Formats: sequence, C-alpha cells, structure tokens
Amino acid sequence: MKNSILLLVFTLLASLTITGCSENRKNSSEEEKTVPTPNKSEMEDEAWHMEEMYWQYVQNIDTVPYKTLWHEDFIGYPGFGDGVADKSKIASWIPDLHKDQELKYSYTLYKKASNAIEDVVIVFYDTDFLWTDKDNQVVRKETRKFTHTWKKVDGKWLILGGMAAMKDQ
Repeated sequence: MKNSILLLVFTLLASLTITGCSENRKNSSEEEKTVPTPNKSEMEDEAWHMEEMYWQYVQNIDTVPYKTLWHEDFIGYPGFGDGVADKSKIASWIPDLHKDQELKYSYTLYKKASNAIEDVVIVFYDTDFLWTDKDNQVVRKETRKFTHTWKKVDGKWLILGGMAAMKDQ
C-alpha cells in the first residue's frame, strides 16, 4: 500500500511537471508569433518601396490609390502652387504631367538618403521627370528634389509631411 501511494504521488508530480512545461512551451510559442519590430534598415526599405509605388501611381495617373498614401492630417510644401497644401490638393499636379498627348511622361528616381527614427522614416531623393516623343527621344527634362516623412499607422505606411522643389541643374 505504501508503494502504491508513493507511485501515485510520483505520477501526480510528474504529470504536473509535464503540464507546466507544456504551458511554458505554449506561452513561449505565442511570444514567438508576435510580429517583431522591424530594424532601421527594414523600415527604410519599406518606406522606399512606398516611394516607388507613389511614382508608379503618378506615371499611371492613378490618383485614387495615390491619395491613399497620405495621412488624413498631412500638410506639406509641394512643388506646385505657392504655398502649403493638405491632402485634398495633393494629387492636383499629376494630370498636368500628362496633358500633352504627343509626349509620354516617365521618371527616374535617385535615392539620396533615408533615416528611420523610432516608427518614422524620412526619405530624401531626386526625381528626373522625362517627356519623350513618339521616337522615344527626350524632348523635355526636369529634376526635382523630394522629401517625405512616412509613419506606419494601423499597419500601413502613410506620408505625414513632405516638400518638393525644382533642383538646380
């Protein structure tokens, strides 16, 4: 009888130990499944990818998805007009790039720098605006400089602020 009680106590303790270890493993795997915070380089790469999408929308005159890149409270100093603009005016310059039906608009991006600070990324770059004729000859070129400040809001990168200007050649 004494051996039976010892065996029962031992089995109970072993069972509790195994259950406890299983719970620790379960909690450990749940922790591993949490999304890790991207490092500085990853965040800068993500923001740069958003800049590339931005320019694809501009080239394709896709102003509806273009406007989804901007935070509702955005304010910036765009390269058009004479002052600051909010989100409501931000796409107004895109149709002008394509107004001459004889010319095709395209662009080339030149990333200059980016800087991730906590959950914000600031990107600096130049963009060549190119207009080519039917023979694919460049008939007009402008170079502008840009800066955008991106922040991830609810899992989506949005532009908080920015500035654009003609670049001296």
